[in-house]
Amino acid sequence: MGHSDKISLSDLKTIPNILSISRLILIPAMIIPAFVMADEPQARMTFLAMFIVIGITDKLDGVLARYLNQTTALGAKLDTIADMVFYPLIALWLYRFESQVADGWWLWIFILLALFFIKMGVGKIKFGYIPAFHTIGAKTFSAALYFFMILAMLYPETAAKLFPVMCVIGYANQLEETYILFTRDSVDENIRSVFS
Repeated sequence: MGHSDKISLSDLKTIPNILSISRLILIPAMIIPAFVMADEPQARMTFLAMFIVIGITDKLDGVLARYLNQTTALGAKLDTIADMVFYPLIALWLYRFESQVADGWWLWIFILLALFFIKMGVGKIKFGYIPAFHTIGAKTFSAALYFFMILAMLYPETAAKLFPVMCVIGYANQLEETYILFTRDSVDENIRSVFS
């Protein structure tokens, strides 16, 4: 099945889209270990396992979609929605489990989140939808953020030392994408960088 712009409910039955849906279910389910479970060590391990599974399914859905020739418009939308919810929530998970990792940096995190939501608003207003860029910066920041959260859960002291680097990567990515939105009349979500 080749990629099509039309969304069909039968597309829900493809393995890549089932993985994306599982991610959309797991993301809110992470509230249980984060805020409901009373046993802290068990809550941490449950959360970490769910977090790792979400990252694996995020990588697998795209790879399998291309390998099985099951790329669909629905799959692209599900993947985008999951990413737009998952990655900003890492700030909440970090605050809940390892807030000391970002001590002194929380204002910068809030500004970074504000840039993310402003960028989404600009895209929606200017183009009628929220573009999901696949720039080198976006891929780098997503991967770095994912592994950083795992590192923070397992080795918080090391993560605290690397946190300023994460901020630099995050700001560079958000500023690049915001600049692309403001300076282009149309959006190519697969643009490699602002210099493309």
